[in-house]
Amino acid sequence: MAAPACCLPPNNDLASRLVQKIAQTVKDDIPDQFLHKDGFPEAKDIAQFWTDSLLIDLSLISSGDKDEFAKFQSVLSTWGCFLVKNHGIEESFLEEVIEVSREFFSLPFGEKMKYYTDDIFQGYDTDAVCQGLDQQKMNWNDRLFLTMYPKEKGDLKAWPANPSNFREIVDGYIKNIIDLAEALYKSAAKSLNISEDSFCLEKEGVILSRFTLYPKCPRPKNVLGSKPHLDGSLFTIVLADEEGLEVEKDGQWFKVPVIPGALFVNFGDFGEVLTNGIYKSTRHRVVTNPAKDRLSVTAFCTVDATRELTPLTELVTATRPALYKKFKVYEYKEGVCCQCGPGENAIDAVKLEFPQI
Repeated sequence: MAAPACCLPPNNDLASRLVQKIAQTVKDDIPDQFLHKDGFPEAKDIAQFWTDSLLIDLSLISSGDKDEFAKFQSVLSTWGCFLVKNHGIEESFLEEVIEVSREFFSLPFGEKMKYYTDDIFQGYDTDAVCQGLDQQKMNWNDRLFLTMYPKEKGDLKAWPANPSNFREIVDGYIKNIIDLAEALYKSAAKSLNISEDSFCLEKEGVILSRFTLYPKCPRPKNVLGSKPHLDGSLFTIVLADEEGLEVEKDGQWFKVPVIPGALFVNFGDFGEVLTNGIYKSTRHRVVTNPAKDRLSVTAFCTVDATRELTPLTELVTATRPALYKKFKVYEYKEGVCCQCGPGENAIDAVKLEFPQI
């Protein structure tokens, strides 16, 4: 998908705006476009809760364990996110994915620039701002965006040939993520008592991946790696090497721990629309660290940009009318990039003021 026309880089010199380069030169003098001068709310640390109530064992769900399935339903309807273990991907392989991603960001600037594109959803770049939204603060990260599935829907020139094993390892990861996504789709459909293929990846499914480097930052109380946002996805699957991800529930922020071998999963806006609000999209952010870089590999399990979305008919009833308008995915993406100011969510623009049957 081409970048919306209104999305512009902060300046024409990519080298000067890369966060990785900025982080290597600044001390406390962080550029103003990154600074949240009034700070942001602190997050609670409830690590034990994540290792119990918010940790889903996918092998138990697959085997029909009723208690685990009930927990899965509960977290989707209350938190909209969870950690998942026993998902079929070896911990050692997850470490390889992180390592090859780290190697990419360690390459010289000129080498990484080979994979720059003018599409904000493809290739190597840093944050973007939108014309008319100069009040937006920048995220403290650099990223590589790739279309993982189906590959031909993306820009194949954006796929790094260096490190030499990058494509091989990421291709292996894609196969695992496709299997995991299908398992999550089927489990979510089953939990709603609708057809198992209601969220099927084969139905115009797309998986976008964002490899993100959050360099260490001397002003963690005033700089966010990623501002609070909701994802344009059905499910989002996150692999990370360090803590920093935080989620919001009932106005309070909570830290998400990193558990070796486990992946973080959150529901996205498209999932909320399709389920007619039964399952909620999760608002989240990434904080910065003064001592460590953070690296994450995020898979956005979404749908083709031309697809029209509306609540599934099976989930629209007399007691629960349709809560969302019918819209094209590309229209939503343009809303994310070019219409939402600070504190606004794109999904609010597709909510019906007067719900309809």
